[in-house]
Amino acid sequence: MKHLVNLFICLSLFAGMSSCKFEEINQTESDNQKEIEDYLSRSNLKLQKSPEGMYYSINTAKSTGKQAFNADLIKFYYKMTLLDGTKIDSTAKTLGQLKGMVWGSNSSILNLPMSFLKEGESGLFILPSALAFGGNSYTDIPAFSVIKLEIDVVSIRTEAEQLKDFQTLYKITSPEIFPSGLIFKKLVENPKGAAISGGQSVKVNYTGRLSYGNLKYDAAMKVIYDTAFDSGTFTYVAGTGGVIAGFEEGILKMRVGEKAVLIIPSKIGYGANGSPPTIPPNSPLYFEVEVVGVL
Repeated sequence: MKHLVNLFICLSLFAGMSSCKFEEINQTESDNQKEIEDYLSRSNLKLQKSPEGMYYSINTAKSTGKQAFNADLIKFYYKMTLLDGTKIDSTAKTLGQLKGMVWGSNSSILNLPMSFLKEGESGLFILPSALAFGGNSYTDIPAFSVIKLEIDVVSIRTEAEQLKDFQTLYKITSPEIFPSGLIFKKLVENPKGAAISGGQSVKVNYTGRLSYGNLKYDAAMKVIYDTAFDSGTFTYVAGTGGVIAGFEEGILKMRVGEKAVLIIPSKIGYGANGSPPTIPPNSPLYFEVEVVGVL
């Protein structure tokens, strides 16, 4: 009997706590709703409301009608603020600093708004906290904050289009294209250099690039916008799977002293998993490489 009494007490306490939790959630939703309605009234805005509870308006004047599908790259400008105008994050449109997002690659506050936009379209989105950062707080974001997003989708590129974009941007003409999909072009040839074979230790200089830029800090801690995700010198053993397949294939086609460009489809790169946080899933890659020596 004592055990049953204790169980009843525990269940009663749990029910009470659950009730409190639901009341807290309902209160937060109510507070968010009032905050949004007050903001819309002050700003004289008339927005649609999605089934999820997001408020939005879309400008389709420059729409191409092109929609993003899984693994497509979306390039866009955006601004994220609180409803009081506090800026959380943004891209610099005047400097052409586009943000890149591989569609379907991860969970993001941008996913729902972006699903409403096609290439060339822009939109205003207001997300209650349940669709934004929830009860999490950050430096400029209090818990349970309503978030305002302004997004301008500039382009949507398939992987095949990104591979062509690399060639156009870096002026890679008449490259070799191998059955694997690797796009290869020697920039400096050295016919007398030592050939590379499996089992040798190969020293390589390299710079790897994505098909869009990222904001980062340079050596002087100055903020820059650069497509390079990594660069440096490293040594690996050829033919052992120590590097991605496309990189390996390209290096084995070179001699010591040669420089080349490797444009690597995601299937022979980091594939559907990517290499977080630097390389999103399904990302084609551009490498400038130089074989320094073999051991």
